[in-house]
Amino acid sequence: MRRTLALTALPLLLVASALVSTAASAQPSEPAGVGSPAAKQPPRVARGLIVKATTATTARRSSLARSAEARLPGADIGSTRAAPAGLSVLELDQPVPVEDLGPAIDALSARADVEWVAPDTLRTISSAPPVSVNDPDFLTQGNLWDTTRDDGGYTTKAPSLWRATRGSASTVVAVVDTGLAAHPDLAGQTVAGYDFVDDECTPDELGDCYYDGTYINAGDGDGWDADPSDPGDWLDEDLVAACYGDSIGDDDPAWYTQDSTWHGTHVAGTVAAKADNGIGVAGLAPGVKVQPVRVLGHCGGWDTDILFGILWAAGYDLSEYDVPVNRTPAQVINLSLGGEYEDSAEVEAVCAVYSEVAGLARDAGATLVAAAGNASGPTIFPVSQNVPAACDGYVSVVATSDTGHRAWYSTAGVGSDLAAAGGDQNILPSREDRGIRSTLNDGDKEPGEPSYGWYQGTSMAAPAVSAGAALLYSLGVTDPARVEAQLKAAVQPFSDVPQEPKILLGGVERTVASVNCESSSEDAGYCGAGILDLSKVTAPLGAPLLSGTRAPGGVLRASSRGLTNPGGTSAISWWRGSTRVGTGATYRITAADLGRTLTARDTVASGSFAGIFRTATVSVPATKARSRVAMSVASSLKRAKRARLVVRVSAPLVRPTGTIRVYDGRKRIATKRLYASSGGKVAILLPKITKKGKHRIRVVYSGDAQVTSGQVSKVVRVR
Repeated sequence: MRRTLALTALPLLLVASALVSTAASAQPSEPAGVGSPAAKQPPRVARGLIVKATTATTARRSSLARSAEARLPGADIGSTRAAPAGLSVLELDQPVPVEDLGPAIDALSARADVEWVAPDTLRTISSAPPVSVNDPDFLTQGNLWDTTRDDGGYTTKAPSLWRATRGSASTVVAVVDTGLAAHPDLAGQTVAGYDFVDDECTPDELGDCYYDGTYINAGDGDGWDADPSDPGDWLDEDLVAACYGDSIGDDDPAWYTQDSTWHGTHVAGTVAAKADNGIGVAGLAPGVKVQPVRVLGHCGGWDTDILFGILWAAGYDLSEYDVPVNRTPAQVINLSLGGEYEDSAEVEAVCAVYSEVAGLARDAGATLVAAAGNASGPTIFPVSQNVPAACDGYVSVVATSDTGHRAWYSTAGVGSDLAAAGGDQNILPSREDRGIRSTLNDGDKEPGEPSYGWYQGTSMAAPAVSAGAALLYSLGVTDPARVEAQLKAAVQPFSDVPQEPKILLGGVERTVASVNCESSSEDAGYCGAGILDLSKVTAPLGAPLLSGTRAPGGVLRASSRGLTNPGGTSAISWWRGSTRVGTGATYRITAADLGRTLTARDTVASGSFAGIFRTATVSVPATKARSRVAMSVASSLKRAKRARLVVRVSAPLVRPTGTIRVYDGRKRIATKRLYASSGGKVAILLPKITKKGKHRIRVVYSGDAQVTSGQVSKVVRVR
């Protein structure tokens, strides 16, 4: 069964990431309007409409389809289906230029039962530290640490935070992208992902929509499944024709061809390439896990599939669409993709659905990070017209160069949240190693051998921020709003040295828009709160040191190892599961702790990073408290009278319960029940002892679930 989510579209095809070469590839693309483009951008096409109406019933969808179909030139509604969040998708029997959908969108928008309408369109990829690692290419990773500068330069400085954590294996970053090619630097660094690139709707002789199993965009021979491997996203002339059809008009299909990008693999390596394995590179958060979610194929990715991918990554239940539940939901979702618009009304319509989906993901605890886009050149293209970066619920990331300026291709302006190193190989002097080096594959089309290469783009900046977010989750920050706030606090200023806006393309010096980042959020050159600088994060240097006695009544002690930044303070607290049971450097073990695990937290107490913590755990043995039994009875008893015996049972931390048995030698002469309300004390009136002489009176306590058994005896004389 084919499964499709009806969610929003973006009426413009955007390459939101790698605008450049790999180690064995060509020069970066030139900015729009500067010389001849190295590759032409594909046309804007849509495969349907996403509608938010009062209901998504079958009858309602049929009614919506009739309203739309009357205004559709050269295409028909091939199928309709419901989608999460009460959405409806009206799928066309063939892709059409986005602008052709205007009359149908107007007709649907005019209905009283319709809140908004957006086209379902294609989106593509945007194109000496404080710790040491043995990865040989580490010294070339200008997004991690600038080894030519003592202060790390304008990089993320992630190794500074590695003193506190390299990331927890329970923290997951979903890379919603082209999938993942096998690579030794990513071996063991992933959790199960999913493939949301599906089949295409093909019209039959009657104009009805059906799915013929060609999987042109998917390229892997099947639709949605649990295999997110990247089969390659190359475009030859035949694929260009199949993807875009008549939409390219009289253009030469060769203008749109490309080799496979292995984009998702490059992004994944930036997040979590294995560190200290003696090969290649290191990710910014090498201790976390990557979840590959494939949504982009040869033609790009439809919004419906992308949004399904976001929801699945966040753990949303899509079982009604025959999609298995994600057993390892992501805390961070990276979207190095996007689409640009000239019309702000289009942005508002498309953001309606992307923001709605972001709300569902954030409610599940996920932070969504989006590339700001690479559309700048002679002028700065605004972030506010790039989707999903412009939408509520997404952290939008601008790309900067190693000089601390805006990368020449990066969008900027209102809506920019923060920036990160994205590479700029074209600033003078132009060099390949001014890009971002990460994991790749050397196959021109289908997968070949694992490799490494440099890319530049906001797609490279976004995973740096995603990795930073993952490190914060690993340090105990789990609320998306707090994660975003702390990311914006962990920044350094942009360079205040003015730079001439010149770049080198094709050996020719070109003029582009100013690359100096402005301080006002209203300026076209605003790049966000600053450049991500993880050395600014204040965190405990490690788990607190534990000592003491792990026994009932024992005292545990915890001491801080200090903080990554001087001047801050931290506080120790004690937890049993999710319940705080104590504060301060010491904690006395109680009965409720027996057989449980106690956690000591060393938590940053104040400032922008308050709440960040590291933990140490200790298991308290489930051993019983040791009982102490005492008895009080006269040493001399009269043969004809009953004597009074008092028994006291005590144990650390608990009130003993159980049974008290009294013996005269081997003969049991009394039994008494000990209750918690007795406070460990019972009085027993012994029977008359008729035989004169010495008697050994023995008291035996049975013990209970928390207290060991015990006994005591005394010799008395009966006269």
